[in-house]
Amino acid sequence: MKVDIISSAREIFPDRVEGKVVVVIDILRATSVMVTAFANGAKSVVPVMTPEEAFEIKEQLSADQVVLGGEREAMPIAGFDYGNSPLSYVPEVIKNKSLVITTTNGTRAILNSQKAVKLYIGAFINDKAIVDVLKGEKEVVLVASGSYDEFTIEDSLCAGKLAYDLQKQYGAELTDVSIAMSNLYRLNCDDIHKLVSQGAHYKRLKSMGFFKDLDYCFKSDLFQVVPEYKNGTIQLKSLVS
Repeated sequence: MKVDIISSAREIFPDRVEGKVVVVIDILRATSVMVTAFANGAKSVVPVMTPEEAFEIKEQLSADQVVLGGEREAMPIAGFDYGNSPLSYVPEVIKNKSLVITTTNGTRAILNSQKAVKLYIGAFINDKAIVDVLKGEKEVVLVASGSYDEFTIEDSLCAGKLAYDLQKQYGAELTDVSIAMSNLYRLNCDDIHKLVSQGAHYKRLKSMGFFKDLDYCFKSDLFQVVPEYKNGTIQLKSLVS
């Protein structure tokens, strides 16, 4: 297994993901939302680029079976049901419903990675499940979505954790950037918050009062779920061997 890391959404080019197994990571907070939604019973997640697309999909489907979620500038979108806090997507909100979501970076990273042969959704909260599902794959690319087309500590730290675990468990060969991010995780694994709290996006969400989100999104292995993108929709992958 060879493991590479892409450090922001703008670095996703077709030749870097085509024919490879890709995991998209957007810790704060898109992929954390998606994993949580599935853990709480969501039927599907549909990532879109714009709010207009989301409204169109809701019109096409049964409105009472669709939840619109997402953000712009970290704030809820006018006319949407919920914003981008994973804690909003409790079972009574999302169970047996489809989440149509658009965010600044995470959904774009997913849609830009469609050339992948397999495309999974990862976060700290499902990190062990992601590592398990990657066993036996030959070429893996971990996409750290970043923020506003720039590197973020939290996404690359999660990618580094996955790379570290894949090397430790399965002897994965790491690219230079994967080695760097794996060591970033290794050197900070005892106190992740001390590092990530220095990041710009973390500070921004903290200033906006999202304290519970910032605690929740960095918890490891909360859920044994692996969302998988196929043909425009994210579904829950069966983990039964």
